[in-house]
Amino acid sequence: MAHSPQPAAHEVGIKQMRLGADERGRATRGTFIVVLLLTTLILAGALAYQAVDSVASHRATASAILRDYAAFAAEQYGERISQDLEYYGLYPTLQRLVSLDGGGGSRTSPVPTRADLQANANQGLARSLGLVRYLFRFDPRTGDVVASPHEAESPPEWLGERLTAHVESVHDSTTYSPPTLALLEDGDSIRSFAYTIVRGEPRAGPVGYGFEVDRDTLAGFFTAALKRAPLLPATLTGGVSYDSVISVAVHMADNSEFLDLTESVAPHGYGGSVATYALHPRFGQLSVRLSLHPDAADMLVIGGLPTSRLPFILGLFLLTAGLIVAALLQFRREQELDRLRSEFVSNVSHELRTPLAQIRMFAETLLLGRVRSDEEHHRSLAIIDKETRRLSHLVENILLFSQSERRTLRLERQTVELQPLLREVVESFRPLAEAQGTSVAVASDAMVVNVDAGAIQQIVLNLLDNAIKYGPSGQQVRVTAEYLDGTARICVEDEGPGIPEADRTRVWEQFGRLERERQSSNAGTGIGLAVVRDLARLHEGRTYVETGDRGGARFVIELPGAQRLDEASVEPVDAPSEDTAMHPTRTS
Repeated sequence: MAHSPQPAAHEVGIKQMRLGADERGRATRGTFIVVLLLTTLILAGALAYQAVDSVASHRATASAILRDYAAFAAEQYGERISQDLEYYGLYPTLQRLVSLDGGGGSRTSPVPTRADLQANANQGLARSLGLVRYLFRFDPRTGDVVASPHEAESPPEWLGERLTAHVESVHDSTTYSPPTLALLEDGDSIRSFAYTIVRGEPRAGPVGYGFEVDRDTLAGFFTAALKRAPLLPATLTGGVSYDSVISVAVHMADNSEFLDLTESVAPHGYGGSVATYALHPRFGQLSVRLSLHPDAADMLVIGGLPTSRLPFILGLFLLTAGLIVAALLQFRREQELDRLRSEFVSNVSHELRTPLAQIRMFAETLLLGRVRSDEEHHRSLAIIDKETRRLSHLVENILLFSQSERRTLRLERQTVELQPLLREVVESFRPLAEAQGTSVAVASDAMVVNVDAGAIQQIVLNLLDNAIKYGPSGQQVRVTAEYLDGTARICVEDEGPGIPEADRTRVWEQFGRLERERQSSNAGTGIGLAVVRDLARLHEGRTYVETGDRGGARFVIELPGAQRLDEASVEPVDAPSEDTAMHPTRTS
């Protein structure tokens, strides 16, 4: 028998031109869609950026307003505590001390005592005396210090020298100074001293008067000044107590903390906006650091301080980006499927054209009586029969593939003796194999299986067609079936180059072919093994590929529910005839 004619070179060229045009069209459409999706992603990113920038701008404006309110409150408190320190803390005691001592007229008389100052003291002086630990007089030029008698405590030895240095650093002259607060280091602690300098008699020179300040009472002055009246108007705070929105601390010149008022006023560690107000240098070079609670924004800023929308916006942007990436991947997959389907249609057309051309040519030869002998007559009929079988096999594969795709493929099982079924399939395929110079051998254990006989025949026919299509000419294809613990293991082994391990899963997919076969003239439709896989799964079986004993590919189908023939409890049904076995039950 003659081999099927190969497609002409011009037909292959036309086919490649059509595929090229289709691919260019798909590439143009694909580029447009990709650009559209990427533009959408860029726009989503721009909108997300604008939203984040708007929130950031709003927060910056709100924070600036809070800083202004904090600065206003810090200034209010700073001026208030300055007045309180001078007029209610330092001045009453120092003025009374100077007055009792004669205005600096004497340097030898004893320094007035606390009892002297308390006599006939009014309420303001009594409050000021609460700051006093002991009284003293000093010479701002020599640093000599004289303490008030009958006091439990006495000035430290370094006081005169340190006070003199303080006077020179804070005041322009040593002849006069208003009430002043000096913070002097004593080891690891800070001690507070209040003093004033008066001119005294012309011949005697200036005289200084002072007292050491009690630290706890001084903290009470700062706290009382804070509590006396709200630092922010009630119209802003809505009548909420100041201590729920304000935190205050007093710091020294080196930025270390001098007094922490948060324990008695508000919880420590508030964030929000912070403002600093420096008191006059004669008040110990202290500064007030005031912070507003972040919750105050809801009262002080119209609309409140906006919460960060960054997590939501970022999540939304990432979700959009993920959806676009998924769309791109899906589009790429659709493009690939579209390309594969286009190739499938082209390959099917080519596969159908060849047997139809053969059938038509030899049928015309017979009809026109051009055969010259009985041998040629028989040869023409044999070729028509062979090509009809091949055409029938191809059409059946396409129908099964279509029904599998639509999930309408159904099986009608029956108990079938496997050995005669396989032999009949091989005999029906033998003419196609011999036309390609291939021999087929079959061997099977005696067993019965509950299967759709037509489906099993289609499985074996597809594997045989695959073996002769990609195997070398002159090879022997072996079909075997063995019984393994209730499983029928059907193998079709060729002598071809085999299947690389990396591709042994992909070959079962629809349109899945090896790269080395894509440019081959007998690349096929790419659905034969997919049909085998689907039919095997409908039988609850499995498919895989392994290396054969002769180095080729061995395709294995394992079907459960097999029984040895001598152990079968059911009378086996005869193998189906060729006409019925060719078609497994289908539901349209």
